[in-house]
Amino acid sequence: MIGIIGCGASGMLAAIMAAREGASVTVFEHNDRPGRKLLATGNGRCNLANEDQSEEWFRSDMPETAQAVLRHFSKNDVLDFFRGIGIPVRCKRGYWYPQCEQASAVVTALSEEMRRLNVRVMYNVDVTRIDVVKDTDGTVFNLTVKEQGGASRTVSADKLVLACGGPAGDRLGQSDFGFRTLRALGVPVTRYQPALVPLETDQDGKKDIAGVRMEVSLTLACGDTEYREKGEIVWTEYGISGIPVMQLSRFAAKALTAGDAVALKVCMIPDAGEDEIREMVISRKGNPAFTSRNAAEALCGLVPGKMSQWLMKRAGIDPAEPFTGIAKECLERYASELSGLVLTVKGLRPYAQAQTTCGGVPLSEINPDTMEIKSIPGLYVTGELLDVDGACGGYNLQWAFATGAVAGRALANTRRNA
Repeated sequence: MIGIIGCGASGMLAAIMAAREGASVTVFEHNDRPGRKLLATGNGRCNLANEDQSEEWFRSDMPETAQAVLRHFSKNDVLDFFRGIGIPVRCKRGYWYPQCEQASAVVTALSEEMRRLNVRVMYNVDVTRIDVVKDTDGTVFNLTVKEQGGASRTVSADKLVLACGGPAGDRLGQSDFGFRTLRALGVPVTRYQPALVPLETDQDGKKDIAGVRMEVSLTLACGDTEYREKGEIVWTEYGISGIPVMQLSRFAAKALTAGDAVALKVCMIPDAGEDEIREMVISRKGNPAFTSRNAAEALCGLVPGKMSQWLMKRAGIDPAEPFTGIAKECLERYASELSGLVLTVKGLRPYAQAQTTCGGVPLSEINPDTMEIKSIPGLYVTGELLDVDGACGGYNLQWAFATGAVAGRALANTRRNA
């Protein structure tokens, strides 16, 4: 029997691929239904993959190995797979979605394919212990399982797939069980942290601008290395959020772990240069159109009102003061922060606000052709448990589908050759 722990994106793919070749598969799922995290992806629309397959979007210390895995089950393979189980797909601005843009349809189709293939799925089951037993016939995995309200019992599997994901999105029943189990089995696991997550920053008066949305450009400085993103962010009571912030978060996480200083520079008028932004502000000083206005009125229109007043306060400007009386050095400070407000990144938001996890099993520990752990034959690891985290845009789901499919195919081949 092939055992799979986790009935998420990678676990379901592994189960389907193995069962299609006649393998007997049992899936153990902690939740009461399949694909809870999958249902939440893409704001419920389920971004399956991305047209841009550049290496940079699959972040890892071993990008070449990650690409080797993806070549075994590419973006086109992902799309063909879903078409084959009744989910037509379409591309919007480079992002691939199910035609209906409903994650629930994807989960239903995967569940029905598992049912058709006689995959056994045990819901509301906790695997509390895994023992690796080696004898003359090979390796057997003894799983201590406990159904809700029932007693613990032991289930044996000839091959085992850990597809239980990481702790990101822990409100959806996620946990670090997989990481803890792998460490207990002697498999190296690098430090894991939230990724695709908002950042906590040091600015005063956060409540005054909480909820303000802006198009900005961001520069994250981690020691001597800089990373850049552009797009809409939202200011919060703890710091800053939004897709461009989340895209940068894994680099902040790694740098903070290493003890490096991490700073985030925010340009609030992203299509203008520093000199142009300064001119936008300072030129108003001598313009007759602004002589009868107060500071708040004279500086309106550059950024949202709450943000403008917050920046004025930082620059020493009273919003109610006549604009003609504002000192030039105060306007210079205001303009400087418009073009490059520098914030210290203090930390990451918790796993509940994260979309994925960075860190995990190094790719050096697995065979990229099979997803099998080199040191424990018969044990396979997929998805978020591996030290690969994708950017926003379908990359994490694609990684989950690919690693699950590669493992499932390898399990089927192993069974045929046994």
